[in-house]
Amino acid sequence: MVSIAFYPIFGKPFVLYLGVITLISFLITAIFGISFYRGLLRFKWHPTMVAVSFFLAIIMTVVGVSAGNPLVGILGILTLFLFFIAAMIGISIHQRWLNVRFMWHPVVVVISFIFATMHGILGILIFG
Repeated sequence: MVSIAFYPIFGKPFVLYLGVITLISFLITAIFGISFYRGLLRFKWHPTMVAVSFFLAIIMTVVGVSAGNPLVGILGILTLFLFFIAAMIGISIHQRWLNVRFMWHPVVVVISFIFATMHGILGILIFG
């Protein structure tokens, strides 16, 4: 049985395009967060993009698991987990549930992007 992850689009597997779209979605989310922090954008767009990004990431996880490479899969799930931790820190700061310095939210986001980049590069080297 052929996995949907390997369905070729312009000669590259579907999972590659889904990963790029997901990463771009998280980048737009980060840009919206920075724009809100600087007072250029209303807050409602940042959480909306967080939801869209997580939706894409969950689809990416389901499709990616069908690709069958455990190393890429573990790195992808770790990346999703780190983005989830960043989101929980952001929600906790916004709702004032925790007395955490704001600095930790962007730090965890940057670490998440580093892991996402490593995950993407490894996926391209193995599947692309």
